[in-house]
Amino acid sequence: MKQNTKNKNQGRQTRSASDEGRRSRSNGSSGQQSLLEKFFIDQLQDIYYAEQQLLKAIPKMAQASTTEELEDAFNDHLKQTERHVKRLEKVFLIVGNKAEGKRCEAMDGLVKEAETIIKETKEGSVTRDAALIIAAQ
Repeated sequence: MKQNTKNKNQGRQTRSASDEGRRSRSNGSSGQQSLLEKFFIDQLQDIYYAEQQLLKAIPKMAQASTTEELEDAFNDHLKQTERHVKRLEKVFLIVGNKAEGKRCEAMDGLVKEAETIIKETKEGSVTRDAALIIAAQ
């Protein structure tokens, strides 16, 4: 019986927090974003930046590929990335923000690693293809 009471109390706390969140959004402070909205936009900008970097990096990786199958896989990935960018741009429109990326050092590092792999591996080698696959993961 105590568990039921505890669960009911947790439900009330959850509802209270949820209600408070709704109240803070509609508290008459027009023009101000809630912390959740700011976090959401920040994450969208990170993802958008990453996808934009992939649009630049994937063609280089496809061109550096030795096998036709790997090149095709990169080209398929490029098409998916293009669709992701279009979807993100729609989301930015829906939330009323300009579609712009926020620099992500982690993504920059991954792209740089792929560029290094291309420079440091022998053209036409299975080693390069294996390294490109690992970098793309």
